Amino acid sequence: MRDSSDSDKQNDWYDIVRRSDGKVMGSMPLDRGYLVYRKNGLVSLRPLLDDEFVFTPSSAARFLTSIGYHVSQPSDIMISTV
Repeated sequence: MRDSSDSDKQNDWYDIVRRSDGKVMGSMPLDRGYLVYRKNGLVSLRPLLDDEFVFTPSSAARFLTSIGYHVSQPSDIMISTV
């Protein structure tokens, strides 16, 4: 019988799975964030450094609002410039 702490440690990992055949290509612990990117069809990942963070569109809007900018939603109507 496995100890519950072993089970918790097992759940603290992400597996990187190739969709075409379900093969596990790698694993990474959940204890920190990772930057995943693709260049020329090659997918790479690395841990975020201590002074790095993920800046999403919603976090950018919150940041801009906190420093005094007014952020509005984009229009549903897209005007072509072509």
